[in-house]
This record gives sequence, structure tokens and C-alpha cells, in this order.
Amino acid sequence: MKKKSNKIIITEAAEILGVSKGTVTYWARTGHFKAEREHGRWVIDRESLQEFKDSRSNI
Repeated sequence: MKKKSNKIIITEAAEILGVSKGTVTYWARTGHFKAEREHGRWVIDRESLQEFKDSRSNI
């Protein structure tokens, strides 16, 4: 069984959060969750994104 990657791309993160790709890119650049550039595109740490999502649901 293949292990699910802990890294996701902007498009998937946007779907998870229910926001635009531009918003996710802005949040990645400004450090709202763990993200880094790999091969010219942003990759986001899945767990960090989930923590960010959970913290926003308390607002």
C-alpha cells in the first residue's frame, strides 16, 4: 500500500481550505503554514495546513 504524501500543491490546498489558489499562495509566502518552493512551485506540509484550517474554524 502506498503511503500518502505529507506534501500537497497549491491547487489541492485551495480545495481543502475553500479559497482561491492566489490566497493559498499568499498565505504560503507569508508563513501561515509550512510551505516551500520545490522545482519552481509551492509545496505545503499537509499537517501544517490542517492545523491552520482548524485554527481558522475557531474564528
